[in-house]
Amino acid sequence: MKITGGKYKNKNIEARPDKTLRPTAGRIREAIFNILKHGKFLKNEDFIGDGEDLVEGRDVVDIFCGTGALGIEALSRGAASLTLIDQNPKTLEMARANVANIGELGNTKFIRSDSTLLPAASKPCQLAFIDPPYNRNLVIPALKSLANNGWLDKGAVIVIEQGKKDDLMAPDGFKKLDERVHDKTKVIILQFTG
Repeated sequence: MKITGGKYKNKNIEARPDKTLRPTAGRIREAIFNILKHGKFLKNEDFIGDGEDLVEGRDVVDIFCGTGALGIEALSRGAASLTLIDQNPKTLEMARANVANIGELGNTKFIRSDSTLLPAASKPCQLAFIDPPYNRNLVIPALKSLANNGWLDKGAVIVIEQGKKDDLMAPDGFKKLDERVHDKTKVIILQFTG
């Protein structure tokens, strides 16, 4: 796998052979970041924010991070900081190696945790990625954990990747901004309204 855009474009992202890992494909990562930069919702009057780039200069959290591909893509595209969270220590070490490969260890924090039972945040983020195992009903508990533990600034944008047949009703405190289907994957973008 390679980074699809930004200052580290075409650098490798390594993934260890593991049936439990499902790294986000490059074309889906590219589509996600295009939506974050050019999404129609940025111009809606009910969008919380300035309608500017949702990545550059932002603090980012990537839960169920796996290889770290989504968060690394954000760093490549100008994110200020990244927190990668996964409960599997081997997976977190792989993500750490991928961040080291682009020289961004100084801007990245690694936390071993169940993404549905997050620790308190040291600072809130403006962008979050949630890419849990499909068909396990983990998105809502993860959203609630992000909100209840201080991980989200008001107006934060949350990108969710799930199976295309999985449904999601945004819980209280979140509104849906966009939804797209790519092959077997559904990408949903929410905003945290507080």
